[in-house]
Order: sequence, then C-alpha cells, then structure tokens
Amino acid sequence: MNIKSIKNPFTICALTALIAGPFVNLSGKAPSEQDIAKIKEALPEKAPAKPQKARKILIFSKTNGFRHGSIETGAKSLTLLGEKTGAWTAVHSEDDKMFEPDTLKQFDAVVMVNTTGDLFRPRKLPGDAAQKKATLEREERLKKSLVDFVKSGKGLAGTHSATDTYKNWKEYNKMMGGAFAGHPWHKKVPVQILAAAHPLTKPFAGSEFEVTDEIYQFRNDTALSTDRKMLLALDNEKFGENEIKRGRREDKFYPISWVANYGKGRTFYCSLGHRNEIYWNPKVLKHYLAGIQYALGDLEADATPTKK
Repeated sequence: MNIKSIKNPFTICALTALIAGPFVNLSGKAPSEQDIAKIKEALPEKAPAKPQKARKILIFSKTNGFRHGSIETGAKSLTLLGEKTGAWTAVHSEDDKMFEPDTLKQFDAVVMVNTTGDLFRPRKLPGDAAQKKATLEREERLKKSLVDFVKSGKGLAGTHSATDTYKNWKEYNKMMGGAFAGHPWHKKVPVQILAAAHPLTKPFAGSEFEVTDEIYQFRNDTALSTDRKMLLALDNEKFGENEIKRGRREDKFYPISWVANYGKGRTFYCSLGHRNEIYWNPKVLKHYLAGIQYALGDLEADATPTKK
C-alpha cells in the first residue's frame, strides 16, 4: 500500500505507528524548512558515549491537556540528534498502543516530549459501566507496562511538560521526578549549574548561563534533592528576591534538570522545551543528548541524590 495515496490522515498515522517508522508529524504544524536548517546547524558532530548496541527510542508526544506548539519541532530535533550522532534511531508516535508490553519491548528508552494529562485514558470516560471498567483496566495495564519497562533496566526521559503528565500517579511522579505546579516565569532567566563536573552538564563548560523559556515550579513533595541528582536550577541569587517571590515552592528551590535511578533503569528530565528555539540551542541539545544516552545506559553518570 502506498501511504502517499491515502487521503485520510488518521489512517496514515495508524499505519505509520504500526510499522514503527521514523519521525512522523502526527499533529500540529510541522517545523519549517528554515527551522529544520537551524536544528541541523546546531546538532553536535558526535555523541559523548559510544552506544553499546544499536539503540531505538520511542518519542511520545500525546497530549490529554494543553498542547505545546513546539512538540513537532522537539520531536524532529531529537530524531535528527540521534541520526546525526549515531546515538539512536527514533520512532515518533502519539498512539498509546505503543505502550502495550509486546510493542514497548522493542525500545531501549521512552522520551516524553511535552506530553500532558492522563495519557492512557480518554479525556472523558465512557458512560456505560462495562466500557468504563474496560477503559480503566486498559489504563492500568499500560501504566504497569511503563513501570515494568523502566524497572527492568530501560530508560525514561522527558522534556518540559513531561512533568505536567499524570500528576496524580505517584509512581510516574517518582520516575519522572517532578509534578508541575505552575510556571511563574517566561523570560530570560539565570541558570545555575549544580554539578559542574557531571557528564550531563559538560556542554555548559562549568559556567552559569541565561536562557529564555517557560520555567516550571514543581509540587512541594516532588523534585527533591534527596531523591535525585540535581544538575541545573534557577539561580535565585542572580535572579533576585522580587522574582523569586513569584514562585510558590516552600523551599524556594526551582530545579530545571536532573537524573535518577529507578529499579534497574535510569531517568532524565529537563524542563526546558516550551519554545521552539530551545530545540536548536546547541548547548541544550548536547545536554539532551547526554541525558538520553544516560537513560539508555550508554553514558555513565552519577545519579546519587544531591542531598542525603
């Protein structure tokens, strides 16, 4: 069957997910040729670690809440990042059937690119009691599949609103590391490097920097330094007391990036990624490359919690 001859876009999406092909623009506006050129120009020449074997990642960008306009750009950027450096090949999908155990096992890591909401259920549950029961049972099966996948030694990574996903599922919050609780700042902000010698912060050359993006704060019981290795955070001192007061976090700590272990697996998260240009920022792309390679198990890095 020639996919180009099919007029129904939903049929094309279903077929593409089924054959697990390369990057596919599943919804929204595809990145322009100019933006793709910017991405290609920003891509690093090589990965920080040699893959132990051929790696395959699932880039998942389904939204069951707010949908970011940068999703298609982010998915394209991360796909090209793997292709250029040889670190991975990617499948981009918004079909939650990809999380069925027999399908998910083909991947080495899942990267949640600006996902939102409760991904494995419809926005509105069926009114029929039997259908509702079946829908909820299916959701639990897919949730268990993801947990088992990471615990078994696979990887999970996320960009930006991956923490605005399943905020009331504690196991997911524990894996991804934080639960979104607002974004007080969307402007140029100073970023502090918390682990200067860490392989994932190497792209920033040990120097604090500024970035323009939407900066998250996380629920008080998540994104804790006692749970994970913090890498980047908002620099409170340089930002100033008046700006920090806009945040509601009790400990006044606003982390941006971290890594952690989960079972035998590894997790990486960075909250940068609201704006398109984040995905052609050369240093941020190197940070994502290192983070995903860590999640894949190819890049050795310390994930000891920052505080005991």
